[in-house]
Amino acid sequence: MRSPLRMLTAAVVVLGLLVGCQSTPGPVADIPRAQAPMQYSRDMPVIAAPDWAARGEVLSSSQQTAFDTDALPTGSAANTFVYQSISGITGASTVVGGALFTPPGAAPAGGWRVVGYAHYTTGATPDCGTLGDPRLSGVLPGVAALLEQGYAVAYTDYAGLGPAAAFDGADEVHPYLEPKSEAFNLIDAVRAARTLEPRLSNQWVAYGASQGGQAAWAAAEYAPVYAEGTELLGAVALAPAADLSRLGELTDGTFTTDQEFIYPTLITGLAAVDPGINPDDYFSGELRRGLGAVVACRGPNAEEKDAVLDAVDRSQIKTPTPEATGRLVGRLQSYSLPQRPTPTPLLVTYGSEDALVLPQWTAQAVERACGLGDNIMAIELPGQGHALDAGQRDYAWIADRFAGVPAVGNC
Repeated sequence: MRSPLRMLTAAVVVLGLLVGCQSTPGPVADIPRAQAPMQYSRDMPVIAAPDWAARGEVLSSSQQTAFDTDALPTGSAANTFVYQSISGITGASTVVGGALFTPPGAAPAGGWRVVGYAHYTTGATPDCGTLGDPRLSGVLPGVAALLEQGYAVAYTDYAGLGPAAAFDGADEVHPYLEPKSEAFNLIDAVRAARTLEPRLSNQWVAYGASQGGQAAWAAAEYAPVYAEGTELLGAVALAPAADLSRLGELTDGTFTTDQEFIYPTLITGLAAVDPGINPDDYFSGELRRGLGAVVACRGPNAEEKDAVLDAVDRSQIKTPTPEATGRLVGRLQSYSLPQRPTPTPLLVTYGSEDALVLPQWTAQAVERACGLGDNIMAIELPGQGHALDAGQRDYAWIADRFAGVPAVGNC
Protein backbone atom coordinates (compact mmCIF):
# COMPACT_ATOMS: atom_id res chain seq x y z
CA MET A 1 0.00 0.00 0.00
CA ARG A 2 1.24 3.46 -0.82
CA SER A 3 1.77 5.83 2.09
CA PRO A 4 -0.64 8.76 2.49
CA LEU A 5 2.09 11.25 1.63
CA ARG A 6 2.92 9.27 -1.50
CA MET A 7 -0.74 9.45 -2.51
CA LEU A 8 -0.72 13.17 -1.75
CA THR A 9 2.27 13.53 -4.05
CA ALA A 10 0.41 11.82 -6.86
CA ALA A 11 -2.65 13.98 -6.32
CA VAL A 12 -0.73 17.21 -6.57
CA VAL A 13 1.30 16.09 -9.57
CA VAL A 14 -1.99 15.70 -11.41
CA LEU A 15 -2.70 19.36 -10.66
CA GLY A 16 0.62 20.25 -12.29
CA LEU A 17 1.40 22.71 -9.53
CA LEU A 18 4.07 21.60 -7.17
CA VAL A 19 6.52 19.14 -8.74
CA GLY A 20 9.18 20.08 -11.25
CA CYS A 21 12.71 18.79 -11.46
CA GLN A 22 15.78 18.75 -13.58
CA SER A 23 18.62 16.27 -13.76
CA THR A 24 20.92 18.01 -11.31
CA PRO A 25 21.23 15.81 -8.19
CA GLY A 26 20.65 17.53 -4.87
CA PRO A 27 21.17 16.67 -1.21
CA VAL A 28 18.36 14.59 0.20
CA ALA A 29 19.68 13.64 3.64
CA ASP A 30 18.68 16.90 5.26
CA ILE A 31 17.59 20.41 4.42
CA PRO A 32 19.54 23.68 4.58
CA ARG A 33 18.97 25.69 7.73
CA ALA A 34 19.66 29.36 8.26
CA GLN A 35 22.16 30.01 11.03
CA ALA A 36 22.14 33.79 11.43
CA PRO A 37 19.17 35.66 12.90
CA MET A 38 16.79 36.91 10.24
CA GLN A 39 15.80 40.55 10.40
CA TYR A 40 12.99 41.04 7.91
CA SER A 41 11.31 44.25 6.86
CA ARG A 42 8.73 45.11 4.26
CA ASP A 43 10.82 48.17 3.42
CA MET A 44 13.27 48.19 0.57
CA PRO A 45 16.58 46.64 1.67
CA VAL A 46 19.80 48.64 1.66
CA ILE A 47 21.50 47.83 -1.67
CA ALA A 48 25.13 48.68 -2.39
CA ALA A 49 25.66 50.91 -5.43
CA PRO A 50 27.64 48.28 -7.42
CA ASP A 51 24.93 45.66 -6.84
CA TRP A 52 22.22 48.14 -7.81
CA ALA A 53 24.07 48.91 -11.03
CA ALA A 54 24.53 45.20 -11.82
CA ARG A 55 20.84 44.25 -11.65
CA GLY A 56 19.91 42.26 -14.74
CA GLU A 57 23.52 41.84 -15.84
CA VAL A 58 23.82 38.66 -17.90
CA LEU A 59 26.58 36.39 -16.56
CA SER A 60 26.17 33.63 -19.14
CA SER A 61 23.70 32.61 -21.86
CA SER A 62 23.09 29.74 -24.25
CA GLN A 63 20.94 29.01 -27.26
CA GLN A 64 21.37 25.28 -26.54
CA THR A 65 18.41 24.55 -24.28
CA ALA A 66 16.70 21.41 -23.01
CA PHE A 67 13.28 22.72 -24.04
CA ASP A 68 10.90 20.77 -26.25
CA THR A 69 10.84 23.33 -29.05
CA ASP A 70 8.18 21.28 -30.88
CA ALA A 71 5.78 22.51 -28.18
CA LEU A 72 6.44 26.14 -29.20
CA PRO A 73 5.09 27.96 -32.26
CA THR A 74 7.21 27.12 -35.30
CA GLY A 75 9.98 29.67 -35.71
CA SER A 76 10.12 30.65 -32.03
CA ALA A 77 13.54 31.13 -30.44
CA ALA A 78 14.67 30.25 -26.91
CA ASN A 79 17.70 31.14 -24.80
CA THR A 80 18.64 30.37 -21.23
CA PHE A 81 20.73 32.76 -19.21
CA VAL A 82 22.14 33.42 -15.76
CA TYR A 83 21.76 36.95 -14.41
CA GLN A 84 22.26 39.08 -11.35
CA SER A 85 19.45 40.17 -9.07
CA ILE A 86 18.99 41.26 -5.47
CA SER A 87 17.89 39.51 -2.28
CA GLY A 88 14.78 41.11 -0.84
CA ILE A 89 15.95 39.98 2.61
CA THR A 90 19.57 41.15 2.75
CA GLY A 91 19.88 43.52 -0.22
CA ALA A 92 22.89 41.52 -1.43
CA SER A 93 23.49 40.53 -5.03
CA THR A 94 22.10 37.13 -6.03
CA VAL A 95 22.49 34.87 -9.06
CA VAL A 96 19.37 33.65 -10.87
CA GLY A 97 18.57 31.50 -13.89
CA GLY A 98 16.11 32.59 -16.54
CA ALA A 99 15.00 32.13 -20.12
CA LEU A 100 13.96 34.29 -23.05
CA PHE A 101 11.45 33.16 -25.64
CA THR A 102 10.70 35.22 -28.75
CA PRO A 103 7.82 34.59 -31.14
CA PRO A 104 8.27 33.78 -34.82
CA GLY A 105 8.55 36.51 -37.40
CA ALA A 106 9.99 39.99 -37.38
CA ALA A 107 9.70 42.22 -34.34
CA PRO A 108 6.98 44.90 -34.65
CA ALA A 109 7.74 48.60 -34.60
CA GLY A 110 8.92 49.48 -31.11
CA GLY A 111 9.95 45.90 -30.42
CA TRP A 112 8.22 42.85 -29.07
CA ARG A 113 6.08 43.56 -26.05
CA VAL A 114 7.23 41.43 -23.13
CA VAL A 115 5.45 39.24 -20.62
CA GLY A 116 7.55 38.61 -17.50
CA TYR A 117 6.66 35.06 -16.47
CA ALA A 118 7.00 33.80 -12.87
CA HIS A 119 6.36 30.08 -12.38
CA TYR A 120 4.35 28.26 -9.75
CA THR A 121 5.93 26.28 -6.89
CA THR A 122 8.30 23.59 -8.08
CA GLY A 123 10.09 23.13 -4.75
CA ALA A 124 12.40 24.90 -2.34
CA THR A 125 15.67 23.04 -2.97
CA PRO A 126 18.25 23.72 -5.72
CA ASP A 127 17.38 20.54 -7.66
CA CYS A 128 13.86 21.89 -8.25
CA GLY A 129 14.89 24.39 -10.92
CA THR A 130 12.90 24.23 -14.14
CA LEU A 131 15.35 25.24 -16.86
CA GLY A 132 16.76 21.75 -17.40
CA ASP A 133 13.36 20.19 -17.96
CA PRO A 134 12.12 19.82 -21.56
CA ARG A 135 8.61 20.91 -20.58
CA LEU A 136 9.84 23.61 -18.19
CA SER A 137 8.23 21.64 -15.35
CA GLY A 138 4.82 22.02 -16.96
CA VAL A 139 5.09 25.74 -17.75
CA LEU A 140 6.02 25.41 -21.43
CA PRO A 141 2.40 25.29 -22.74
CA GLY A 142 1.70 28.61 -20.99
CA VAL A 143 4.80 30.12 -22.57
CA ALA A 144 3.72 28.79 -25.97
CA ALA A 145 0.28 30.38 -25.60
CA LEU A 146 1.84 33.79 -24.93
CA LEU A 147 4.17 33.41 -27.91
CA GLU A 148 1.12 32.68 -30.05
CA GLN A 149 -0.27 36.03 -28.91
CA GLY A 150 2.87 37.67 -30.31
CA TYR A 151 4.61 38.43 -27.00
CA ALA A 152 8.18 37.73 -26.01
CA VAL A 153 8.48 35.95 -22.67
CA ALA A 154 11.14 36.75 -20.06
CA TYR A 155 11.09 33.89 -17.56
CA THR A 156 12.60 33.66 -14.08
CA ASP A 157 13.50 30.48 -12.20
CA TYR A 158 14.02 32.36 -8.88
CA ALA A 159 17.19 32.60 -6.82
CA GLY A 160 18.27 29.33 -5.23
CA LEU A 161 16.73 27.06 -7.87
CA GLY A 162 18.65 25.26 -10.60
CA PRO A 163 22.34 25.46 -11.59
CA ALA A 164 22.43 29.23 -11.06
CA ALA A 165 22.32 28.55 -7.31
CA ALA A 166 25.93 27.35 -7.56
CA PHE A 167 27.08 29.57 -10.41
CA ASP A 168 30.68 30.74 -10.03
CA GLY A 169 30.80 29.99 -6.33
CA ALA A 170 27.35 31.37 -5.50
CA ASP A 171 25.78 29.76 -2.45
CA GLU A 172 22.12 30.59 -2.85
CA VAL A 173 19.10 29.27 -1.01
CA HIS A 174 15.62 29.77 -2.35
CA PRO A 175 13.74 32.27 -0.12
CA TYR A 176 10.44 30.54 -0.77
CA LEU A 177 7.48 32.95 -0.90
CA GLU A 178 9.54 35.99 0.08
CA PRO A 179 7.83 38.57 -2.14
CA LYS A 180 10.56 41.18 -2.60
CA SER A 181 13.07 38.60 -3.84
CA GLU A 182 10.48 37.20 -6.25
CA ALA A 183 9.63 40.68 -7.50
CA PHE A 184 13.27 41.63 -7.98
CA ASN A 185 14.02 38.33 -9.76
CA LEU A 186 11.12 38.87 -12.17
CA ILE A 187 11.95 42.49 -12.90
CA ASP A 188 15.64 41.68 -13.42
CA ALA A 189 14.76 38.80 -15.75
CA VAL A 190 13.10 41.38 -17.99
CA ARG A 191 16.20 43.58 -17.74
CA ALA A 192 18.45 40.64 -18.63
CA ALA A 193 16.24 39.59 -21.54
CA ARG A 194 16.42 43.11 -22.99
CA THR A 195 20.22 42.88 -22.81
CA LEU A 196 20.17 39.63 -24.78
CA GLU A 197 17.59 40.81 -27.32
CA PRO A 198 17.62 44.52 -28.21
CA ARG A 199 14.40 44.10 -30.21
CA LEU A 200 12.38 43.86 -26.98
CA SER A 201 10.20 46.78 -25.97
CA ASN A 202 10.65 48.31 -22.54
CA GLN A 203 6.90 47.80 -21.96
CA TRP A 204 5.90 44.63 -20.18
CA VAL A 205 3.24 42.86 -18.15
CA ALA A 206 3.96 40.55 -15.19
CA TYR A 207 2.26 37.15 -15.22
CA GLY A 208 2.22 34.17 -12.89
CA ALA A 209 0.19 31.54 -11.07
CA SER A 210 0.32 30.43 -7.42
CA GLN A 211 3.84 31.33 -6.21
CA GLY A 212 4.23 33.08 -9.57
CA GLY A 213 0.99 34.97 -8.95
CA GLN A 214 2.47 36.26 -5.73
CA ALA A 215 5.62 37.24 -7.66
CA ALA A 216 3.65 39.10 -10.34
CA TRP A 217 1.62 40.96 -7.70
CA ALA A 218 4.79 41.82 -5.75
CA ALA A 219 6.48 43.05 -8.94
CA ALA A 220 3.60 45.50 -9.39
CA GLU A 221 4.09 46.76 -5.83
CA TYR A 222 7.87 47.19 -6.02
CA ALA A 223 8.15 48.34 -9.65
CA PRO A 224 7.91 52.06 -8.78
CA VAL A 225 11.11 51.83 -6.71
CA TYR A 226 12.90 49.03 -8.56
CA ALA A 227 11.92 48.74 -12.21
CA GLU A 228 13.27 52.00 -13.64
CA GLY A 229 14.23 51.68 -17.29
CA THR A 230 11.22 49.45 -17.94
CA GLU A 231 7.52 50.27 -18.05
CA LEU A 232 5.33 47.78 -16.19
CA LEU A 233 1.80 48.18 -17.54
CA GLY A 234 -0.02 45.58 -15.48
CA ALA A 235 0.21 42.33 -13.54
CA VAL A 236 -1.82 39.14 -13.86
CA ALA A 237 -1.94 37.03 -10.69
CA LEU A 238 -3.65 33.65 -11.04
CA ALA A 239 -4.53 31.91 -7.75
CA PRO A 240 -1.80 33.97 -6.07
CA ALA A 241 -0.16 32.81 -2.86
CA ALA A 242 -0.80 36.32 -1.58
CA ASP A 243 -1.32 35.44 2.08
CA LEU A 244 -0.70 31.98 3.54
CA SER A 245 -0.59 33.14 7.15
CA ARG A 246 -3.85 31.33 7.88
CA LEU A 247 -2.19 28.11 6.71
CA GLY A 248 0.23 28.47 9.61
CA GLU A 249 -2.73 28.28 11.97
CA LEU A 250 -4.12 25.06 10.48
CA THR A 251 -1.88 22.77 12.52
CA ASP A 252 -4.65 20.84 14.26
CA GLY A 253 -5.41 18.34 11.50
CA THR A 254 -7.65 20.64 9.48
CA PHE A 255 -5.35 20.87 6.44
CA THR A 256 -6.84 20.09 3.09
CA THR A 257 -5.03 17.40 1.10
CA ASP A 258 -3.32 20.01 -1.06
CA GLN A 259 -2.24 22.04 1.98
CA GLU A 260 -0.89 18.94 3.71
CA PHE A 261 1.29 18.18 0.74
CA ILE A 262 2.74 21.68 0.43
CA TYR A 263 3.41 21.98 4.17
CA PRO A 264 6.85 20.25 4.15
CA THR A 265 8.00 22.46 1.28
CA LEU A 266 6.69 25.53 3.07
CA ILE A 267 8.56 24.74 6.28
CA THR A 268 11.71 23.81 4.35
CA GLY A 269 11.69 27.06 2.40
CA LEU A 270 11.12 29.21 5.47
CA ALA A 271 13.75 27.38 7.53
CA ALA A 272 16.36 27.98 4.82
CA VAL A 273 16.33 31.72 5.56
CA ASP A 274 14.85 31.99 9.06
CA PRO A 275 16.45 30.09 11.97
CA GLY A 276 13.32 30.77 14.01
CA ILE A 277 11.55 28.13 11.90
CA ASN A 278 12.84 24.75 13.09
CA PRO A 279 11.50 21.66 11.26
CA ASP A 280 11.77 19.72 14.54
CA ASP A 281 8.83 21.78 15.77
CA TYR A 282 6.59 20.65 12.92
CA PHE A 283 7.59 17.09 11.96
CA SER A 284 8.53 13.87 13.76
CA GLY A 285 9.68 10.34 13.02
CA GLU A 286 10.55 9.27 9.51
CA LEU A 287 9.04 12.43 8.05
CA ARG A 288 11.47 14.60 10.00
CA ARG A 289 14.44 12.30 9.40
CA GLY A 290 13.68 12.06 5.68
CA LEU A 291 12.43 15.61 5.16
CA GLY A 292 15.24 16.38 2.71
CA ALA A 293 14.13 13.50 0.51
CA VAL A 294 10.45 14.37 0.83
CA VAL A 295 10.92 17.92 -0.43
CA ALA A 296 13.64 17.16 -2.98
CA CYS A 297 12.61 16.82 -6.58
CA ARG A 298 12.76 13.41 -8.20
CA GLY A 299 15.26 12.73 -10.99
CA PRO A 300 18.35 10.88 -9.66
CA ASN A 301 16.94 10.88 -6.13
CA ALA A 302 13.69 9.14 -7.07
CA GLU A 303 14.45 5.82 -5.36
CA GLU A 304 15.46 7.44 -2.07
CA LYS A 305 12.47 9.74 -2.21
CA ASP A 306 10.14 6.78 -2.81
CA ALA A 307 11.66 4.83 0.07
CA VAL A 308 11.13 7.72 2.46
CA LEU A 309 7.58 8.30 1.28
CA ASP A 310 6.80 4.64 1.96
CA ALA A 311 7.84 5.15 5.60
CA VAL A 312 6.00 8.36 6.45
CA ASP A 313 2.39 9.12 7.25
CA ARG A 314 0.24 12.02 8.32
CA SER A 315 0.66 11.34 12.02
CA GLN A 316 4.27 12.56 11.67
CA ILE A 317 3.04 16.11 11.04
CA LYS A 318 3.21 17.44 14.59
CA THR A 319 0.87 19.85 16.31
CA PRO A 320 3.39 22.60 17.08
CA THR A 321 3.53 24.48 20.33
CA PRO A 322 1.81 27.86 20.49
CA GLU A 323 5.25 29.47 20.31
CA ALA A 324 6.20 27.56 17.14
CA THR A 325 2.80 28.32 15.63
CA GLY A 326 3.30 32.00 16.41
CA ARG A 327 6.72 32.05 14.73
CA LEU A 328 5.30 30.39 11.62
CA VAL A 329 2.26 32.64 11.39
CA GLY A 330 4.38 35.73 12.01
CA ARG A 331 6.82 34.84 9.23
CA LEU A 332 3.99 34.19 6.78
CA GLN A 333 2.29 37.44 7.77
CA SER A 334 5.51 39.33 7.06
CA TYR A 335 5.52 37.82 3.54
CA SER A 336 1.83 38.49 2.86
CA LEU A 337 0.49 40.80 0.17
CA PRO A 338 -0.31 43.58 -0.21
CA GLN A 339 2.89 45.10 1.16
CA ARG A 340 2.48 48.59 -0.30
CA PRO A 341 0.13 50.44 -2.65
CA THR A 342 0.82 50.30 -6.36
CA PRO A 343 -0.24 52.40 -9.35
CA THR A 344 0.06 49.32 -11.58
CA PRO A 345 -3.28 47.72 -12.53
CA LEU A 346 -3.81 44.15 -11.31
CA LEU A 347 -5.92 41.27 -12.57
CA VAL A 348 -6.40 38.74 -9.75
CA THR A 349 -8.18 35.53 -10.68
CA TYR A 350 -8.92 32.65 -8.31
CA GLY A 351 -11.16 29.61 -8.08
CA SER A 352 -14.11 29.21 -5.75
CA GLU A 353 -12.98 25.64 -5.03
CA ASP A 354 -9.28 26.33 -4.47
CA ALA A 355 -8.19 23.86 -1.77
CA LEU A 356 -4.63 25.18 -1.45
CA VAL A 357 -4.97 28.96 -1.26
CA LEU A 358 -8.54 29.21 0.00
CA PRO A 359 -10.70 31.68 -1.94
CA GLN A 360 -11.55 33.71 1.16
CA TRP A 361 -7.82 34.27 1.78
CA THR A 362 -7.41 35.72 -1.70
CA ALA A 363 -10.57 37.80 -1.37
CA GLN A 364 -9.29 39.26 1.90
CA ALA A 365 -5.92 40.15 0.34
CA VAL A 366 -7.75 41.87 -2.52
CA GLU A 367 -9.91 43.78 -0.04
CA ARG A 368 -6.81 45.03 1.78
CA ALA A 369 -5.23 46.13 -1.52
CA CYS A 370 -8.42 47.93 -2.49
CA GLY A 371 -8.21 49.73 0.82
CA LEU A 372 -4.78 51.01 -0.22
CA GLY A 373 -6.28 52.46 -3.39
CA ASP A 374 -5.03 49.81 -5.84
CA ASN A 375 -6.74 49.32 -9.20
CA ILE A 376 -7.72 45.63 -9.12
CA MET A 377 -10.03 43.55 -11.24
CA ALA A 378 -10.71 40.51 -9.05
CA ILE A 379 -12.52 37.53 -10.56
CA GLU A 380 -13.63 34.41 -8.68
CA LEU A 381 -14.19 31.54 -11.11
CA PRO A 382 -17.04 29.26 -9.97
CA GLY A 383 -16.15 25.59 -9.71
CA GLN A 384 -12.43 26.02 -10.42
CA GLY A 385 -9.64 25.03 -8.06
CA HIS A 386 -6.00 26.08 -7.78
CA ALA A 387 -5.12 25.06 -11.33
CA LEU A 388 -7.00 27.69 -13.29
CA ASP A 389 -7.96 27.75 -16.93
CA ALA A 390 -6.60 31.17 -17.90
CA GLY A 391 -7.97 31.36 -21.44
CA GLN A 392 -8.74 34.40 -23.54
CA ARG A 393 -9.89 36.55 -20.61
CA ASP A 394 -6.34 37.05 -19.38
CA TYR A 395 -4.94 37.51 -22.88
CA ALA A 396 -7.54 40.18 -23.62
CA TRP A 397 -6.64 42.00 -20.38
CA ILE A 398 -2.94 41.91 -21.29
CA ALA A 399 -3.67 43.15 -24.82
CA ASP A 400 -5.64 46.08 -23.40
CA ARG A 401 -2.69 47.09 -21.22
CA PHE A 402 -0.36 47.19 -24.22
CA ALA A 403 -3.01 49.04 -26.25
CA GLY A 404 -3.27 51.76 -23.61
CA VAL A 405 -6.88 50.97 -22.71
CA PRO A 406 -7.58 52.30 -19.18
CA ALA A 407 -7.83 49.45 -16.69
CA VAL A 408 -11.16 49.15 -14.89
CA GLY A 409 -11.20 47.62 -11.42
CA ASN A 410 -14.02 46.31 -9.27
CA CYS A 411 -12.94 47.26 -5.76
